Amino acid sequence: MVKHPYTHTSRLPVTFHQTFIPERAHISALLKYAASAKEGTDQEISAETGIPTGQSSGKVPAMIDYARGMGLIHVARGRQARQKRLKLTDFGRTMLLEDSALTEELSQWLMHLLLCRRQGGAEIWHLSFGWSTEVLGLEFPEDALENYLAGILGKRKRSLIGPLVRMYAEPSSFKKAGAIIQEKTMLHRVPAPVLSGFSNGYAALLLSLWEVHFPKERQVTLTDFETETFFQRICGWNDRQYAQILEMLEHHRAIILDKQMRPWVLNRRAESSSYWRIVYAELA
Repeated sequence: MVKHPYTHTSRLPVTFHQTFIPERAHISALLKYAASAKEGTDQEISAETGIPTGQSSGKVPAMIDYARGMGLIHVARGRQARQKRLKLTDFGRTMLLEDSALTEELSQWLMHLLLCRRQGGAEIWHLSFGWSTEVLGLEFPEDALENYLAGILGKRKRSLIGPLVRMYAEPSSFKKAGAIIQEKTMLHRVPAPVLSGFSNGYAALLLSLWEVHFPKERQVTLTDFETETFFQRICGWNDRQYAQILEMLEHHRAIILDKQMRPWVLNRRAESSSYWRIVYAELA
C-alpha cells in the first residue's frame, strides 16, 4: 500500500498501544522512574514500577510510548543491550512535582493534546482529532471514523480506533478530560476548555509547537501556524473560541497578536520552557 501523505514517521505507529488504554497510575510510575535516572529493560522497568509486562509484549512498552507521545518523557538507548533510559521533559517534571497522580483536568487535557500533535504524537490520535475535523466535524458515527481511518491506513483485522474512545471513558485513564464521548453509535468530540486558568498550559503547548514547526521564525501568520501545527483543530475550537484563547495568551505575554493584518499575525514573545514550569500558576 502506498503511504498516505497524512501519515508521518515521527508519530507513534498505529498499534503501539497493543490495545491497552493509558493508565494514569502506570504513567505516574514511569515519571518517578525517569526522575531516578535509572536505566532498564522492559522487565527491569516492570520490576521497579509494578507495571505488568511479558517477555515479548506487555504494558511497559505501551505505557512508555504513551508517556513519550504525551510529551512527558524522552526515551534513549541505555548503556546495555535492550535497556532504555527515560528522561523527564519540562512538562513531565512539572507533572511529577505538581500533579504526580495526573488527576487534574488540565493535566489530562495537555497530555491528550500532545498525543494528538502532528510531530511526536500518535498516528491514530492525530488523524482522529486533527485531519478528520474538516471531514467529520465534532459529532459523527463511530463507523464513520473507522472508515475514515481505513481510507488512509488501509483496513486492518482489528479496529483502527483501538483504545482511543475507551480511554476517555475510564476513570483510571483520561475520563476527567473526556475529549471524546460515546453515546450508542455516535461519537461527540469535546473542545478543550476555554478557561483562563488553562492559559499557561495552552501557552506552553502553542510555544512548543512553534519551536518544532517554526524554529527560526519569530512571526508567523495564523493560517500558516494552523496549516503546520493543527493547533485549533486538535483543540476542537471554533473561530470565536480560538480568538478568545489567543487573546488570553497575549494577556499572559506568550505572544503578540496583530489583528490589523489578514490573516492575523502571531509574534512569539517567549520560550515554551518558561511556561511548562508555571502550568498551574493560574489554576484556581
